[in-house]
Amino acid sequence: MKLLEKHESNASPAKTLVLFGGSAYRRDEVIRSLMQIPGLTIYGALSEEEGMALLTTLKQVDLLLIGGRYTNRQRTRIKAFVQANYPGIKITEPGIDYPYDNTNIFNAVKSLAGMDLKP
Repeated sequence: MKLLEKHESNASPAKTLVLFGGSAYRRDEVIRSLMQIPGLTIYGALSEEEGMALLTTLKQVDLLLIGGRYTNRQRTRIKAFVQANYPGIKITEPGIDYPYDNTNIFNAVKSLAGMDLKP
């Protein structure tokens, strides 16, 4: 099985989420869960640097998820970069904003995306 790095929605318009993760296996698991949300395109990065570079290449980013492996310093840098360059992006931080759990992540993302779905 190939690990997912991204999921592109066929819906138009679609919301775009950038996932800052730290593990290829966990990134795959989160993308597979979130791709159940119709109209959501997901791009996963495995490092702070990769995620910030990804942000600069995408035409649209609506949501950002900062995974559990990121330090407070990394989170601060990421959020400062987003606020300075992409102020409209909504940010969710599992483990900080709510307990780290797949269902909670799914619910937070669908809520921030303005979607009312069951996992």
